[in-house]
Amino acid sequence: MVVHHVISVTVTPVTPAAGKMVVAEEGTGTWCQWCPRGAVYMDAMAAKYNGFFAGIAVHNGDPMTVTDYDAAMGALISGYPSALVDREPEIDPSGIETNLLQRIIVAPKAFIVNGATYNSGTRVLNVSVTSTVQATLTGNYKIACVLTEDDVTGTGSSYNQANAYSGGGAGVMGGFELLGNPVPAATMHYNHVARFISPDFAGISNAPGTSTAVGNVFTWNFSFTLPATYDDTQIHIVGLFIDPTGIIDNASSTTIPEAVTNGYVSGSGVGVNDIAYAPDAQVSIYPNPSSNNSTIALNLDKASTVSVAIYSVDGALAGSKEYGQLNGNMSLPVDMTKFNAGMYFVNVTINGNTTVLKLIKQ
Repeated sequence: MVVHHVISVTVTPVTPAAGKMVVAEEGTGTWCQWCPRGAVYMDAMAAKYNGFFAGIAVHNGDPMTVTDYDAAMGALISGYPSALVDREPEIDPSGIETNLLQRIIVAPKAFIVNGATYNSGTRVLNVSVTSTVQATLTGNYKIACVLTEDDVTGTGSSYNQANAYSGGGAGVMGGFELLGNPVPAATMHYNHVARFISPDFAGISNAPGTSTAVGNVFTWNFSFTLPATYDDTQIHIVGLFIDPTGIIDNASSTTIPEAVTNGYVSGSGVGVNDIAYAPDAQVSIYPNPSSNNSTIALNLDKASTVSVAIYSVDGALAGSKEYGQLNGNMSLPVDMTKFNAGMYFVNVTINGNTTVLKLIKQ
C-alpha cells in the first residue's frame, strides 16, 4: 500500500507596487572573511528580483572603496557584512529578501527614469534622472545618482577575498565553501561595486523644487567621466529618490545602453538641473553655513577654465561669474550679504564638468 502525504501550504502572493524598485546597499571588503555571504545574497537577489532590485556593494578598506560612500555607510552599520534595504535599519545580508518583500509593496511617491548619452571615446557619461510625482510631496525630498560595475577584477593581494567558508566548516555558501582562504584575485569577480555617488550619500536637498504636486516632473542631470579601467558594458546607473527621513522612497536601475534608449533629458528642458563630477579638481566651500561671506577652495591639477553659478532651491539664478583659466590652489570669494536666508546650490564648473556644493545662508 502506498501512503500519500498531503501537505497544505498557504501562499500569500506579493504584488509589487507600480513603478517600484528596492535598493540594497551592502557594506563589504576583500579583507572581510564573512563578506562572501553578502556577495552570494546580493547576486541571488539580483537574479531573482530582476527589474525590482538594485544592489550596491559599498567597499571598505580595499581598492574598490569610494571614500565618501564608505564613510557614510560605515556610520550606519556596526560591522561587515551588513546591508541597508532602502536605508532602513541595518540587517545581515541574509535578510535582504525579507525586507525587500516588505518594501516592494509600498507605493512610491515618484516614478524614476534614467536617460543618458555616452561618448565611448571621451568616456563621458551624461545621465538624466527624471522623476514624475505620484503623490503630493511634503518636506525635503532628495535625489542622488550612483554608478555600479559588475564583473570587477584586479591583480595583487588586495583583490584576494578572505573566506571563512573555505572547507565547508561554516556551511554551504554559494560555492565559496569549495574555494580557498583567501580566494585568489585571479578567481574573484566582484559584482554591484559602487564606483561613484553624486553629489553625496544624502543627495541633492529639496530636489523637486516647486514640482511637488501629482503629475509634475523634474529632472537632475549628472555627468561622469569613466576611468579607462572601468568596463562600460558592466556599468549600471542607479537613481535614488530619498524621502525626508533618509529612507529611499524609490529608485531606477539601467545599463548605459538602456538609459541611452530611454533618451537623455537635456539641461535646456523645463525643471532640469545640472550636477556633475569635476575629476581634475578638489572643490569645497567654507564656512558653511555662512551669514555674510564664504570661500570656494579649489585644488586644480592643471590649468582649467572655471566658472561659478549660484542657484536658489527653486532654480532661480542668484549670481554667476566667469574666472577664465586658473591653476593650482585657488580661493574664490562668495559674497552672501545680499542673499536671503536659506539653501543655495553653488555650481562650480571646471573644464565643462560641474560640481554642485550646498551652501546655507543664515
